Amino acid sequence: MKYIHDIGAVIAARGGSVRVPDKNIKPFGDTNLLEHKINQLRQLSGLSGIYVSSDSEKILNIADNSGAYSIDRDSKYCTNEVSINEVYKNVVSNVPHKHIMFIHITSPLITVSSLQKCIDSYNDTTLIGDGIYDSLATVTAMHKFMWKDGKPVNYDPDKMPRSQDLPNYYVLNFAVNILPRQDIIDGKNIIGKKFFPYYLDELESFDIDNQTEFEIAEKIYMSGINRWKTF
Repeated sequence: MKYIHDIGAVIAARGGSVRVPDKNIKPFGDTNLLEHKINQLRQLSGLSGIYVSSDSEKILNIADNSGAYSIDRDSKYCTNEVSINEVYKNVVSNVPHKHIMFIHITSPLITVSSLQKCIDSYNDTTLIGDGIYDSLATVTAMHKFMWKDGKPVNYDPDKMPRSQDLPNYYVLNFAVNILPRQDIIDGKNIIGKKFFPYYLDELESFDIDNQTEFEIAEKIYMSGINRWKTF
C-alpha cells in the first residue's frame, strides 16, 4: 500500500469527566483507555505522528511515556461552556500535518485491523480527494423501529416489516474521522461535506459514556484481549 497523505492521529482527552471520573486514565483491564488507544495507533502504517491534546498533566505524562506527542491544551477549551466546534479547531491548530485522523478514546473495541483499513481507504485515490469523497467517517447501521413526533420514521405500522427488512439508517459513531486539517480549521468540524462511510459493527463502535458502559466494555475487552491489542 502506498501512503500518499501526511496524516497525524489526534486524541483529544481532557482531564475532567462528569459521568466517569478520570475515565481516560482509569484502570481498564490491563491498561487504561489512553494507553490502549496509543498502543493501537503505534501499530499502524501510514501515520506521521500521534498527538494527545489535554489540560491534564497526568494525561500528558502518560502520552509522553507511551510514545505520543503531548499538546498542552488551554483550559478554556476543556470546559462544557465552549462549543465542540471551537475545540476541534483549537486542537488541530497545533498539529503539524496536512491531514488529521481524529480518534475517539472512548471507543476501545474497534480493532487495530479496522483502524488500518480506515487509513488505507483514505489513501485510496479512487475514493478520497480526486475521487468521490472528501473525508472518511466511521458509521454503524441502525435497524430499529424509530419514531419522531408521535409518528413512525422508517416503517409503515400497517405493513410491519421484520427488523432485518427495515431501510438502512446509519449513525455516526466518531470512532474515527479522517480529513484535511485545513477543512477542520475552516469548518470547525471533523465531519467532511461528503464523507466516505466506513462501516463498523455494534461491538467495534461501542462508546463509553457512563460507568455501566465502562464496565461492560472492560469485560468485553478482557474476554478477548488480543483481538483489540494487535492485528
